Amino acid sequence: MKTKMTVAATAIFLSGCVAPLAEYTPISDTTNPARFASDLDQCRIIAGKAEAKYIAKQNQDVGANMMAGLLLGAIIGGAVGGNDYIGYGAANGALAGAASTDTELAYGGPRRIIDRCMAGRGHKILNDLGRG
Repeated sequence: MKTKMTVAATAIFLSGCVAPLAEYTPISDTTNPARFASDLDQCRIIAGKAEAKYIAKQNQDVGANMMAGLLLGAIIGGAVGGNDYIGYGAANGALAGAASTDTELAYGGPRRIIDRCMAGRGHKILNDLGRG
């Protein structure tokens, strides 16, 4: 139970660094605002489906990495400092495992999808991919 709460808290922390996908708008010098808005709505739907998959994968990876880090940290802590350092090593290992999770959300994956989708529909996107 405690591990699930920690995984959820870490996932919320990692995903909380980015504004909601529904608020993301790429920078464009469009001459047709109505078409831009319509295409943006469609691209957000596509990116939203990808974002759901990224979140599920991230949660799975964070949990696995935390458990591996916890076990390895406990072993190293016990080897270095005996029983006094097992808990310390386990806690540090779990945090290191969570931090080592490579997540597409942190790199703006769904936002890059929106940018590429809009460019594919003929809009000139002026910002760096995923950075609106």
